Amino acid sequence: MFNTRYDISKDYFALLGVHHQACEKTIKQAYRKMARRYHPDVSRIHNATEKFQEIAEAYEVLTRFRDAYWRDFCRVKGRGQSHRSDTEGAGYANRRSARGTHQYTNPGWKRQKPIRGKDRVITYPLTLRYAIRLLKLGYFYIPGLKVKMKFTREAFLNKTFRLKGKGYHGLFGGEPGDYLVKFNLKLESINWRLEGSDIYGTIEVPSTLLVPGAELSLQSPAGCMNVLVPDDYSPDEYIVVHNMGLPGDGVYKPGHLYARLIAA
Repeated sequence: MFNTRYDISKDYFALLGVHHQACEKTIKQAYRKMARRYHPDVSRIHNATEKFQEIAEAYEVLTRFRDAYWRDFCRVKGRGQSHRSDTEGAGYANRRSARGTHQYTNPGWKRQKPIRGKDRVITYPLTLRYAIRLLKLGYFYIPGLKVKMKFTREAFLNKTFRLKGKGYHGLFGGEPGDYLVKFNLKLESINWRLEGSDIYGTIEVPSTLLVPGAELSLQSPAGCMNVLVPDDYSPDEYIVVHNMGLPGDGVYKPGHLYARLIAA
């Protein structure tokens, strides 16, 4: 079996956009350039987090296990390791030896104590409208893992959802870490707020339609709803629409929607 410190099916050189004969300085420069582009705190690319994790993994492997990885990669791909000339290979070995490190080719790695992989922690921002949609669907799709995870009302309670073994690879045969998911819910906006299972807010309606007894088709975070303007209509009073709050489940009852109709 091949080394568990890296994924032998991945071409880490290609992930960083460098040739397999690239020197360490070139690899480091390529990593820094891509890290600035895909860092989740600054990038607006939809899969920036996934790409950043991939290039971080590639840089770690090529920094720590380059020779062992390339030997295994060539073996799996059915290629020899003759891609480097003898002169280049000797020069690279001499540079490594001059620095006094043999971590790539040291056979003693098997005696190392297994190290568990790090957990991946990611927070997804959600609007109230989208969170309600996910509750109705019952799951949240994670693009980076291509899996569906169960989405429940606990997401509104700052729960951390844990996907076992979906984190970073372990070292020296250690088990992989977990994938930890949190949701940053924007529960309040200019027009809507959440209180428990109930939704409170205001809806602007053309004044010509605010006629007692008139039926209105309105939009809310929970979707489209039909509302009758009460005979004693007042812009300061809430109209109650049952079961239009947060959807219920086996633990929680469905909430209601309380709306004030304001003349536009």
